[in-house]
Amino acid sequence: NEAEVLDELLDRTEAVFDKGKVAYELIFVNDASADTSLQVLTARQEVNPAIKIINMSRRFGVGPCVLAGFKHSSGDAVIYMDSDLQDPPELIPSLIDKWREGNDIVHTTRVNRLGESRFKMWITKGAYRVIDLLSEVKIPRNTGDFKLLSRRAVDTVLEIKESDPFVRGLSL
Repeated sequence: NEAEVLDELLDRTEAVFDKGKVAYELIFVNDASADTSLQVLTARQEVNPAIKIINMSRRFGVGPCVLAGFKHSSGDAVIYMDSDLQDPPELIPSLIDKWREGNDIVHTTRVNRLGESRFKMWITKGAYRVIDLLSEVKIPRNTGDFKLLSRRAVDTVLEIKESDPFVRGLSL
């Protein structure tokens, strides 16, 4: 349900890739949105064949949708992000630079969390503490679902065969 921001997201993302003159595909996973997201994407796909759309048969949630995008990706590296514009697509060249330096996974860290209440931030910090206590995997603080994974990392994540994955934890 991101129809209101999809055109801006696409404009900004296409500009980043056009400037960098790299081959790319933009895979959108439609998780049973109830707005006009699919129509916006379909219209843009007619102009830009690099746009691919995966329609989920019902609502699955973030993890399975990210994995669906991974399964349908063909590039040497995959950058995944939410479509709500909380993360700036203009950072993509920096992620690619770090990947070209030999990194299999490149995280982004939020320095600002605009529009989120203190209560939500308190809950988020608490959740990270609980995960740290219960898990052997330490998740970097304030990293979200905007990161780059090399093809090798994507293929490794896909080998795990999780049905309800916590992708942030799988891609460390």
